[in-house]
Amino acid sequence: MEDTPETVVLSGTPSAESGDSQEFNPYAGGGAYQQPMMPVPQANDSATYSMWLGIATWVCHITAGFVCFTACLAPLTTIAGIVFGHMGFKASKEMNGLSRNEAIAGLVLNYLSLAMYVIGVVFGAALLGVGFSELA
Repeated sequence: MEDTPETVVLSGTPSAESGDSQEFNPYAGGGAYQQPMMPVPQANDSATYSMWLGIATWVCHITAGFVCFTACLAPLTTIAGIVFGHMGFKASKEMNGLSRNEAIAGLVLNYLSLAMYVIGVVFGAALLGVGFSELA
């Protein structure tokens, strides 16, 4: 018969028979309180920024007649909102749909603003074209 190896059971606390009872044991149950691990809440900040930039863009459009500098801010907030919206939408796919609706709202608000700029430029160019054709 072969000699079977001796099975050693580790309980995590020093044995009373061993002389190692003064040695540090991180698994021992005595002493200091240890706070339980808490899950870190995830956030999709890009989607939130996009939505708020979309709202800020439309506030700039509405107040452009009263406060002149907001008309200059609106194109910048539109571009930033579109960029953040796409980043937030991509991140929402990776986070199981976290803040997906905020990203969509930001994209809709900012793309509507961009469409308004394109229509304004096309309409303005058409007016200038008509004006210049009458002069010739």
